[in-house]
Amino acid sequence: MASSWSIIINQRDGQITFTPDVAGARTGQPLGANSSDNVTWNNRTNQEITLQSIQPEGVFLCDPIPAGNVSNPIFNVKATVGYYWVRRNAPTPAQPDAWIVVVT
Repeated sequence: MASSWSIIINQRDGQITFTPDVAGARTGQPLGANSSDNVTWNNRTNQEITLQSIQPEGVFLCDPIPAGNVSNPIFNVKATVGYYWVRRNAPTPAQPDAWIVVVT
């Protein structure tokens, strides 16, 4: 049976951070999930956040997430994915900002 997970998006000292909403999780820690699990992002910042996959490229995660809202649609995990938040007028970063890692 699939589990549901949430990732909290915060802003600290001008930096956007990602923290799995799991007891004991630390900022920047990957979310461990099983294939077919469901994930949402909870945007606790004061700005709209757009997420894109970087590894692998082209995986649709969700629509832009308005400030103070939860992502839509729910992301169904199929494989490990690294993603970043799209910064205005900035190139794609070389490394993902965060990961959802499929565990076995």
